[in-house]
Amino acid sequence: MEIRKRSLFLVIGVSFVFLLAGCIQQLPKETAAAPPVVEKKVEEEVTKPTNFYTEKLKPLTPAECGRCHSFLYGLLQKEGAKHKGVLCTDCHKEFHVYNPIKQNWVEIMPKCERCHGVCHGEKLAKCSMCHIEPHAPLRIPMSAFLENNCATCHSKEAKEVNQFLSKHTEIGCSACHEKHGYIPSCMDCHEPHTATLTTNKQCLACHPVHSPTRRLKYALDTPNEICAACHGEIADTLAHNKSKHHDVACVRCHGKHKYIPKCEMCHGQPHTKALLMKFPNCLECHIDPHNLPTKVAAE
Repeated sequence: MEIRKRSLFLVIGVSFVFLLAGCIQQLPKETAAAPPVVEKKVEEEVTKPTNFYTEKLKPLTPAECGRCHSFLYGLLQKEGAKHKGVLCTDCHKEFHVYNPIKQNWVEIMPKCERCHGVCHGEKLAKCSMCHIEPHAPLRIPMSAFLENNCATCHSKEAKEVNQFLSKHTEIGCSACHEKHGYIPSCMDCHEPHTATLTTNKQCLACHPVHSPTRRLKYALDTPNEICAACHGEIADTLAHNKSKHHDVACVRCHGKHKYIPKCEMCHGQPHTKALLMKFPNCLECHIDPHNLPTKVAAE
């Protein structure tokens, strides 16, 4: 009996060992942590340059300047005048050197006289008073300074407008010339004499702009309608009169405003000496040169 118990315990013990071994094999194996890899630091020698500024550079081109200063570049494109043929660096020898502490704007800005000298005389030596934008040098707005000095350059026109007094004398230059070089249309202020008289050229045929009450000699191709604008009654009479004067242009006789010609300038002495002595004034008989008698065919 005792032997049987021992055999049974032995069998149970062996079975337990095999069972335990099987369970151990099914358990996940723990992965052993890999030892940290220690990178070997390699000391590299860093060679520091002794001079970064080794390249030979060319001056900036206008296009390169224009990438930042696009507004000024655009002004030069449209209104640069002769400045279109000048590089930015020809004028701006120094740039990006303005210092608000030093307030050195005047010192770094280029001087007009370096290229232009004092071209308008000492009275107008301060170029920027008129040429306020050097990138559009011909854009010169009217100002009190400019108007007070118009005669400095335009002495002929100033003398004319003051010698031949008219309403143009009273209004001043700026009333017509809103900016330097601007020529207005006469129709901006004046009503045309006729519907066909609408250009400055037509107006100036009779009225010099700076002495409008002084008439110049008329061109021989001046049409009668220009004269008729003021002298409508006379023009209408001449238009209906069928004498030879009907076909003669007004300016053939009246080469200048208010000029009354002598009949003999065209007609010589058409009558006998005795008749001319008795009637020295042609208009005693030929009363109206615009309405001369004509031969009427008998009915």
